[in-house]
Amino acid sequence: MNKIIVILILSAAVGYSQGKNVTVAYGLIIEKETGLFDNNAMLKSMLEKSILESKKLTFQLIITENGSKFFNEEMLDSDIASHSQRFTLAMANYMGIVINLKEKLLFQKEMLGENIYAEEDLKNNWILTNETKLIDKYLCYKATNVYTVLNGSKIFSHPVIAWYCPKLPFPYGPVGYGNLPGLILELRVRNTVYGAKNIKLNSDSNFDIKALEKIKILDKKQLEEAYYKLNDFID
Repeated sequence: MNKIIVILILSAAVGYSQGKNVTVAYGLIIEKETGLFDNNAMLKSMLEKSILESKKLTFQLIITENGSKFFNEEMLDSDIASHSQRFTLAMANYMGIVINLKEKLLFQKEMLGENIYAEEDLKNNWILTNETKLIDKYLCYKATNVYTVLNGSKIFSHPVIAWYCPKLPFPYGPVGYGNLPGLILELRVRNTVYGAKNIKLNSDSNFDIKALEKIKILDKKQLEEAYYKLNDFID
């Protein structure tokens, strides 16, 4: 993603070591993928719309001493997203707010309720490489992983590529990806690319960690049961 990153530094100190937080704005690009939805004209048309609509979306990552919060600005500003917006977000692997509490991930499950979250382990199994590239003069290193999708009895694996910057020592990134020795400035998952557009060090933005006391966290079994009941109700 060839975006210019604007770094706003209010002091020489980096990040929350001085009691301030860090915010990162990410843009999104959904690319065409050969063969995707070729057998479904409706989904293919929706994908083409998503490719255009994705460029209008902005996501925020707030980093504090407690962890991080990743969210889509438009979804927070609107109670009801259009069908095409939800399709675009689904294509971007974004299903709601993601809270990273350093030792675990909490994913919002908006279909089940605003305050329903599922707990997952931090992203691991990264393969670190010596390959580098500059992203707006920041030296970034390449790390790879695999995104696995279960569809019935079939398992699909898609490549994940993260470019992280050790000079920005925050182990976070878009849509729950992180646990690397630096901030992820660019993330590619299949045909979706998140790219940092703006990084603000010593930001006043924050998220209320106490609000997590009011949410309900489901384990894997509870989540499966909740979706089963939801599907049974819809049917």
